[in-house]
This record gives sequence, structure tokens and C-alpha cells, in this order.
Amino acid sequence: MNRRDDEGRIALLSLAFGLLAMVLVLVVVSASAVHLQRKRLYAVADAAAADAADALDDAAYYTGDGDLLLSDASVRASAADYVAAHADLAGVVVAADTGTPDGRTAVVVLDVDVRPLFVAFVPEAFAAGIRLRATSRAVADLR
Repeated sequence: MNRRDDEGRIALLSLAFGLLAMVLVLVVVSASAVHLQRKRLYAVADAAAADAADALDDAAYYTGDGDLLLSDASVRASAADYVAAHADLAGVVVAADTGTPDGRTAVVVLDVDVRPLFVAFVPEAFAAGIRLRATSRAVADLR
């Protein structure tokens, strides 16, 4: 084998390695972006649950039933108001699971569909979003 037979093969190998490295960087950056969006969603869910735990259901509280401080409606309304005012992610919705199981605990469930950054390079037929869901609980202690 002489030197002329090997010409151009190193350039092709270098190009393929560079392309593989670029795809790897795009995947890692996109996964990191989705992870950061998930962390932000959990932060919003935690704050919304804390806010909803303070959303006293006036009718239940003033009728004398001290065990039922919260209602499903008060928790959902408070969570929806908080998300509308403070969510820094677009498309965050308060899920139907949001409410109170015992009248004292506010359970806030938030959903959002996110699209990774590398999806811009993928054809539309394969570019599905990722659904993120965050659940947070806070206990009302209004004694």
C-alpha cells in the first residue's frame, strides 16, 4: 500500500468525528435545557402550593368547621392566579389533580410541554415535545 491510496481518508474521518462531536454537544445542551426547565417548574409548583395553602376557604372556615381550611376550588384558583403571575415558563397549566385531599393540604400539579433545543434540526414528523409534570404539597396551619 502506498501513500497515494490513503489520501483523503483522514479528512473524511475528521469530518465524521467533528459531526459526531457536534451532535453530542447539541444533545447534551438540549438535555440540560430540559432539566433546567424541569427545575423551574418544580420551583413554581412549590411556591404555588405554599400560596395555595394560605388560600383560606372563607365559607368553610367561618361556618365553624375548623378541620376544613381549604377546598379544591380555593386551591385551584390560588394556584392558577400564582402561575399566571409568576410562571417564567410558557404554557404552564394547572392540572386537574390540583386540590386538597383532606382540607388542610394543598396539592398543586403543574403540566407543561417543552421542546428541546435540538428539535429545530429534526423534521416535524419526529419533533415531539416532552411533557413535564411537577407535584408539590403544602400544609395549611392557620390556627
